[in-house]
Amino acid sequence: MMGFLFFATSMGLAQESPFENGAFWKREDLFLHYRIWYPPIPQGKVLFIHGLGGSTFSWRHAPDFFLQAGYLVVTVDLPGFGYSQRVVGTVHKPENRARLLLEFLRYLDEKVVPEVVSDQRWYLVGHSLGGSTAFLVAMEEPERFQGVALIAPALRNPAGRFFKILTSFPPTRKCWITLIRNFFLAPSRLKKSLQVAYGRKVTAEEFEGYRKPLELSGTARSLLSLVNNAASLKLSSFRGKFHPPFLLIWGEKDRVVPRRQGKRFREIFPDTPLHIIQEAFHCPMETHPKDVYPVILEFFATSTEKGSLPETRESWSDFQEAHRR
Repeated sequence: MMGFLFFATSMGLAQESPFENGAFWKREDLFLHYRIWYPPIPQGKVLFIHGLGGSTFSWRHAPDFFLQAGYLVVTVDLPGFGYSQRVVGTVHKPENRARLLLEFLRYLDEKVVPEVVSDQRWYLVGHSLGGSTAFLVAMEEPERFQGVALIAPALRNPAGRFFKILTSFPPTRKCWITLIRNFFLAPSRLKKSLQVAYGRKVTAEEFEGYRKPLELSGTARSLLSLVNNAASLKLSSFRGKFHPPFLLIWGEKDRVVPRRQGKRFREIFPDTPLHIIQEAFHCPMETHPKDVYPVILEFFATSTEKGSLPETRESWSDFQEAHRR
């Protein structure tokens, strides 16, 4: 099993999963919450990774599409979100978050996933913060993944260097935690943020789906720690490296993550298709599921039809050339 070190101080943890198909994975002192759906006859497996402030709730429409296609579906709450444990420390560094998920997938393959698909490559779907996380997961061990769909991936860190220094200064830290708790996580502010992400008014079910997990003790401290450990991805450092096929999806009217980030991504990975969801904003998988999930399923099917990816990074160039034809 791969090992890595990170510093973390644990805080709030849900006593049990609120879902019948929910469970926890324990890694040292950290508990990750996840949900899993089994198709009648598993033919593939896919992990969904939510964005900032999201949870497994963000993927509530996904099982309806993927189970019918024979995919085993797993949704996970990242550290500090959903019903996973609230933590502070370097576990929130992007590279550590990716390595943690790789260990989580290894656990699933060894202990949870049916044997018929345990040796198959995974598919990944990530949104916003979860999109950049899915990208790092795939680039860390690309031979383990058959296809990766990125929905408005947040590749740039919106918090500047000065802001990170300011929020990590001990005398002001408590003030920031109070501000996050009483302003950014306040119900009225949360509703406005969701309206920006959705591009419309939110329903009571949608609001409650986001509000409940954000009320867990320690959420504000965990969010501040995430900001302090955030970093932009240097995409140029990945140019020419071995990777699984990528798909980009963006809402036409996304005002949270600008589409120019997708343009930059395609400069580094020119074979990556970009699909625009008309009239959608930042969360098209929630507001326009019938337009998003069939596109991902078609992409996954195409990735599968191309056959297995090369087992070694040395054979990557030959593989790329063959599938450009």
